[in-house]
Amino acid sequence: MTQTLIGLDYAGVPCVKITKGSIDAATEPDSNVGSFLYNSKWSKDYKIAGIDLIPQVGGDTFWPPGAGLSNYTKFSAPQFSARADSQWNYFRSGHFPDLNYSIPLVDIKARRISNGRFVAGQLQRLIYGPELSGARRNGVWYQPAETAFGWGTGMTVYYQSSTGFIASGSVVSSTFRNDDNTPDGESFYYNLSLWDLPGNNVPITDGAPVAPVSGATVIQIDSAGARVAKPGFDLNNITRPSQLAFNSARSPTKIIGSGDIACPVGVTNYDISVTIPPNAQADVHFYSGSTIAYPMNPTGTTDQLFGAEYWFEGSLIRFNNPNEACRARFVIYANSTEGVSSGNNDVLRQFVEGGQEVVQILRPGAANPPRFADIVVDSRWPCIQILAEGYIPVGSGALEHVVNFNGAGCFPMVKYNTVHAGGSFAQNIGAGNVESWGARSRVPFFSRCAVRNGASWQGNICGNASWCSLTQNQAVFRTYVGQPLRLEYFTATQYANRNPDVLYDTNPIIGIRYYILGIPA
Repeated sequence: MTQTLIGLDYAGVPCVKITKGSIDAATEPDSNVGSFLYNSKWSKDYKIAGIDLIPQVGGDTFWPPGAGLSNYTKFSAPQFSARADSQWNYFRSGHFPDLNYSIPLVDIKARRISNGRFVAGQLQRLIYGPELSGARRNGVWYQPAETAFGWGTGMTVYYQSSTGFIASGSVVSSTFRNDDNTPDGESFYYNLSLWDLPGNNVPITDGAPVAPVSGATVIQIDSAGARVAKPGFDLNNITRPSQLAFNSARSPTKIIGSGDIACPVGVTNYDISVTIPPNAQADVHFYSGSTIAYPMNPTGTTDQLFGAEYWFEGSLIRFNNPNEACRARFVIYANSTEGVSSGNNDVLRQFVEGGQEVVQILRPGAANPPRFADIVVDSRWPCIQILAEGYIPVGSGALEHVVNFNGAGCFPMVKYNTVHAGGSFAQNIGAGNVESWGARSRVPFFSRCAVRNGASWQGNICGNASWCSLTQNQAVFRTYVGQPLRLEYFTATQYANRNPDVLYDTNPIIGIRYYILGIPA
């Protein structure tokens, strides 16, 4: 069972709260972070700004319909006739109307072309360069997100026959074939997700707690809709959406399923008892022992893989682990590409399901039963709270950056972007079809580069890699700025002398923008 409060809490503050089990929502202190499935007094929002699945197009396609190169919000085009199964996708911030930051927290979900499954927490091996003495001598072990540009400002981009400008946006390369002519035959396309949170050193808008205003109108739930203001704001004087905890059109991010389960070698199924909506998204951490490593476990040898692919079937999240046994900590979000319904359901809905009393706040005009897109708050489904967030400036070398937080009663998870200054394509890995940019933020990834010296591979963690080790109350971020991106033998003489060419990052990490998320245990 859960407890729901719509009214005054122990501090005399009007709010909406949902607590676990028999915990009294009216008297439970806000500092007990693990007690709450939702609390409208949270000042920091974790809301999604948009999901784009990036479908394949047969020719130049603009959004909105009728737009062109000068005024599109999204433009997709095959690269050229010889590679018609590969396409460039250009995004401007206007494609995501709920986005309120010029450089947001950006997420790329890589899916394997051959089976449509999501790939997380695994290195993919790419052998490249010439054969010397009958074998490939250069290698990179990377995550697919390494090849993604991220989100930038002041971008000059390449089209097929011209260049253009994107003030705030992204370019994502998609490939719709089953192999990309590499020895390992791995090919991926990407889903783009944006969170309405800063991906650089900008503070969260209205993210600092504000003292409650005496006599303010804070809660308004009627047939016309539902609106709840954060403490310190009055519904009669709202000037921007971030002053609201939620309204009928802008919901908190709800979790319809979560778990922390054993993931042995082979296929593992976990039933969340709710049919997962089409094109839903999940965040998954694979780990062993008591410490989570994100975005992946930095394995000790370049040939060792770790983690699993995952996908959804009905109410199941399924994992296929071809490597070594590990654990999977995951959340499945109610956000998807499914639209709203139409009907005359009540805005405030109460019912009993499976012996459990359920309280829902819905958008006006929802059907019975409602869709996930209709549901603003549901007492069965926890909403993610931000336990800690911030920006860490990064210097050169193999460095550690420690963040302490209160995760009592929660399953902590971590999301972060690496932050980069302006740059140009030049030698940069993952710049894609972008010629130059003023600043950018990228999905974190882990990678190694190596050359084969005799029978063994010798190399290092790449200079553009990063990862975080996460425990119940501490996150340690690691960066490697200044280490090589590539080691390459191009001639037999180089190989004989063990003298590889070395490629360095010309647009290195300058900072980490992180968020420690709490899911009630």
